[in-house]
Amino acid sequence: MTIYADYTFYTDNYLKGRKAAVQAADFDYFSAEASQTIKAYTCSNIDDEDVPECVKMCCCEIAEMLCKNEQLIANSAGLSSESVQGWSRSYESSEARQSLMDSRTLNVIYKWLSGTGLLYRGIG
Repeated sequence: MTIYADYTFYTDNYLKGRKAAVQAADFDYFSAEASQTIKAYTCSNIDDEDVPECVKMCCCEIAEMLCKNEQLIANSAGLSSESVQGWSRSYESSEARQSLMDSRTLNVIYKWLSGTGLLYRGIG
């Protein structure tokens, strides 16, 4: 399977001096997950030998989202809000969290890939 962006591209081109949200040891995993998601939305319209920069940027942004989502789940265990004085806790269902993640992923894919022809699902 082709991974659309590597850690060097992530740090040099995508971040442009910002602090990395994904550690080097974890990036290949999240980038592979992001690449598979992109491949599904583009119906494999991407030439694995010549990956456009917009696809690499999209991959980096989705990889960051996946990493942050995993960290959020690990740290909060589904907790969406908490009150101290009245002692109240609210939990978010895994379905609601996944729906929000799917929506955000779609927004990122459209942000980077709309107008490129890569999202075309018709006969080529």
